[in-house]
Amino acid sequence: MEKKTVEADPMQPMPEKGRLLKFLEAAVGQFRIGEDNEGMDSFLNAMEELEHAVETDRLSREPQIDLNRLLLPLQRLYLSMRNRDITGLTDLLEDTLIPLTNEWRKGCGGI
Repeated sequence: MEKKTVEADPMQPMPEKGRLLKFLEAAVGQFRIGEDNEGMDSFLNAMEELEHAVETDRLSREPQIDLNRLLLPLQRLYLSMRNRDITGLTDLLEDTLIPLTNEWRKGCGGI
């Protein structure tokens, strides 16, 4: 029996955690190949999604986002941006925020 894959409709809203992960991964990929303007656009979109996800989570009956785990990476992201350290920013996204987002998506209480 042949499996059919269904393409996601780009006009349909994706769950916020999925959008967050897509923007984070896009930013990392774009920064790694030197597309800094596009990477920054994806990064800023990811930060908007993260803000929305945190707000939504705080309003839920059982919040899953551990803000204590999120605070230090966000402080480090700020310092990387302030110092115009794209490599440091990219490493933080790839090594910290993407894994936290994946934990959160799997329901392990990440981010």
